[in-house]
Amino acid sequence: MPLRSKAFSLLSYLARNDGKVVTKSDLISAVWGNIAVTEDSLTQAVRDIRKALDDGDQAILKAVPKRGYVLSSPCHKPSPASQPVVAVVPFEDGRATGETSDPVIGAFAGDVADRLARFHTVTVLNRETALAAFRQAQGYGPPLAVRPDYFVQGSVIRSGDQLKISAKLVDAQAGTLVWGESYTAAGPDLFAVQDEIAYRVVNRLVSNLEAAALRRSAGKPTRDLAAYELVTRAIVRFRGYRADDNSEALNLLKAAISRDPDYGLAQAYMALVELAVADYGSAPEDVIASCTERASLAVALAPDEPRCHRILSQARLAARDHRAAEHHMRRALDINPYDADTMMQMGHVLSLRGRPLDGLELMNRAVAANPLHAEWYHCDRALALYAARDYGNAATAMQRLPYGPRRWSLLAAALARSGDRAGARDCVMLIRKSDPGFSPVSHLRTSIEFERPEDTEHLVKGFEIAAAMAE
Repeated sequence: MPLRSKAFSLLSYLARNDGKVVTKSDLISAVWGNIAVTEDSLTQAVRDIRKALDDGDQAILKAVPKRGYVLSSPCHKPSPASQPVVAVVPFEDGRATGETSDPVIGAFAGDVADRLARFHTVTVLNRETALAAFRQAQGYGPPLAVRPDYFVQGSVIRSGDQLKISAKLVDAQAGTLVWGESYTAAGPDLFAVQDEIAYRVVNRLVSNLEAAALRRSAGKPTRDLAAYELVTRAIVRFRGYRADDNSEALNLLKAAISRDPDYGLAQAYMALVELAVADYGSAPEDVIASCTERASLAVALAPDEPRCHRILSQARLAARDHRAAEHHMRRALDINPYDADTMMQMGHVLSLRGRPLDGLELMNRAVAANPLHAEWYHCDRALALYAARDYGNAATAMQRLPYGPRRWSLLAAALARSGDRAGARDCVMLIRKSDPGFSPVSHLRTSIEFERPEDTEHLVKGFEIAAAMAE
């Protein structure tokens, strides 16, 4: 049945929230984004859907007075075959046999399972099924219809106000250890300590689950996971620093979209890679508009996938739509509050909006949660430190990155502001020698998406001070 694009996006969003009441404001935000429309547009799209579905009696698409709409369809969404299935088993509490168990420690595995379940890249078994699967793997109990790919196991030892937690990820089929780590913390508020450690454990678990899934997928038949594998390979290439990484990522994403045009994550990463190739904020307006449109489509296709919102936020930043950028980054963080990359980028958005201290607080949490982070963390943090007038630490952060004219421009500004005349002069001379046609001032004005003109001028002035030192 023919259906206009906005009506189709609305139907897609409702279908992904099957059985849930969705407010009118959420529907308008999901379908029309930052475009100002009245409820008449929503009402017309609802009429179009009901006509296409022959739903004159409103049995499928129902209006809920004073709340919104709900789609009541008989379909059920199966767990994606590409997602790893995880069983979190109770953590050992480290007490001797016969001692009274600690209820706080006993609840830790459940806390980890609940947090893991918030990630949309893994399927988490409930407690009873997880226990049955673990017993079956040890040779006890009947075979189960569901077999986990991984077990999350560990132990918790509490001594006074000190808590030590060990966690490990085990391949359920091979019985091999994929990852293991221990954490120790002390403090009078053990609930807060436990929460902080659970937060770190989950973040590291998800990172290792995704890496393990990438390794596993290489051995599975292409016909089962073709689009998924293409996207995961593209993400790996995009995170690289070789000359052909971005072009290869684009080719992989195009192949994934040709197989499944409705794969939201593939559409989102396609938008991100195209934006990166065109240099983000300094990209031509038509490229930014195209990437924003594609990222908006990705959000409509996968509204509960936090990475789609995160990428749409980056496209909105490039378009200097800072309010919308913060909205979508907050949405990504709401969906997945434990993702270090989203925390770091949320901090970056806040810094660009003139709140660098708030941004740095989130960035520090991101680094603590993911100490083995990507290099771009340093760049975002350097910008926030510079905006907060902490020039020495801004320079230190930039010095951890691979050099080039763009990085030297910011480093020169930070060094000049911190009083390192020799270092600032060397950066300026290196820029002139390596790329005589490059304009640091133009780069800093067009590529760094500060919302307030005074923040841009503060950065440009820093480089101009450095340039004067080189004369």
